[in-house]
Amino acid sequence: METLVAALIAAVVTLFFVRGYLKQLTTSQRPKKVAAASQSAAVPAVLRPCPRCGQSIPTGTAFCSHCGAAMAMWSIHSAAVQTSGCGPESKGKPRPVINASLCVGCGSCVHECPETGTLEMVAGKALLAHPERCTGHAKCAEVCPTNAITLAVGGKLQTLRVPHVKENFETNVPGVFIVGELAGMGLIKTAINEGKLVMDHLKDRLGQLARPANVYDVAIVGAGPAGLSASLAAHQHGLRYLTLEQGEIAATIRQYPRQKFLMAEPIDLPLYGTLYVADGTKEALLSVWETIVHNTGVRVQTNERAEQIQRKGDYFTVATSRDNYRARSVVLSMGKRGTPRKLGVPGEELAKVCYRLIEAETYQQQDVLVVGGGDSALEGALALSRSGSNKVTLSYRGEIFERARERNRQFLETAEREGKISVRRNSRVLEVGESSVTLDCAGMQMEFSNDYTFVLIGGESPEEFLRKTGVEIVEKVLSV
Repeated sequence: METLVAALIAAVVTLFFVRGYLKQLTTSQRPKKVAAASQSAAVPAVLRPCPRCGQSIPTGTAFCSHCGAAMAMWSIHSAAVQTSGCGPESKGKPRPVINASLCVGCGSCVHECPETGTLEMVAGKALLAHPERCTGHAKCAEVCPTNAITLAVGGKLQTLRVPHVKENFETNVPGVFIVGELAGMGLIKTAINEGKLVMDHLKDRLGQLARPANVYDVAIVGAGPAGLSASLAAHQHGLRYLTLEQGEIAATIRQYPRQKFLMAEPIDLPLYGTLYVADGTKEALLSVWETIVHNTGVRVQTNERAEQIQRKGDYFTVATSRDNYRARSVVLSMGKRGTPRKLGVPGEELAKVCYRLIEAETYQQQDVLVVGGGDSALEGALALSRSGSNKVTLSYRGEIFERARERNRQFLETAEREGKISVRRNSRVLEVGESSVTLDCAGMQMEFSNDYTFVLIGGESPEEFLRKTGVEIVEKVLSV
């Protein structure tokens, strides 16, 4: 009992002195706070409208204090357009800036660079290890098969080739909007958010305007993360929408080159609720995608490719492989990879079939088939063989790799000689199975064990489609 009383007395005494100290500290700092407040009042903050809610927020703030939107979503939209030969950054020699998400780790830039040691391979990615050695040859950018290397001048800026899109996602063609990877932001979360935001904007813009019965409020081209989110929001807002997908549902997800995705936090989807894929695998995301379409009733017209978009009077005409449609606005969410060339064989729709390779080091102890005879195919096969744990087979319909660079042909010959890659010349894929693949090898049918198949035979870039639509392609200047 005496111990408890002593403890209480000690606590009261301590509290008394702490209160006195805090009061003295507050009093001593009060003039400084007033002075600081007076100084900040003398220099008012520069305000700008939030791209989402339109409320005024201080320039440079990370989040809107009104709607909570992250300003990083509009980092590319608000970036300045590159003008050639102007500004202090235009002086000096160009330096390589490497986009790690596009680097496949083929090592072509390292081998091609004439200044030994400037570029190095670290953890399966190219890295500018010694910038001071770079003399601006730009050969690294020339040989990169995935355009992962851009050139920066002055060491402060990099440029990104993207459609000219405003902060409300509208292009230079009034009524045509671009969201998702095609606009330069490839993150799934960003694409989903953009799809919802552009449809919120269109709902307010279209309002209660009268429209003929055969005219859609909006035509959505592509049903990937951005396109599906836009379709769900349009469905929720009661808009008359048309969603076109050139492949099957979730074809964009099926073509993703990564094994896993970074889903660090849940994402809210219109009509569906919280989207969270715990293990981050492509198969899990595919399952969720199909569940969303089934449960929400959102309408997607599959296997129908948009071939041309033209404005005719007050509306757009969207010509597809099946029909012609009219819409008051168009949202392009096609993705940046464009339309890959396919094999047209049974089993090609399986999730293990990819049309691009990223992060080759994540594939370990797998039976892998690479199809193609150009630089992308050779460099993909070489990257997959580099760990020494994968069983890599390269299938090419020809005999000589005429379309590939001489250096890549030499690397392939060395890898083949050392048993790192099995090259099947004069071969073609007949069928892709769940755990195997069947090839016609010079007239002989052969079946191989297979975990992943990479079809790297080229395709059609979306740039040509955008140009025909009238969308301007520009170089945006970004902070490194």
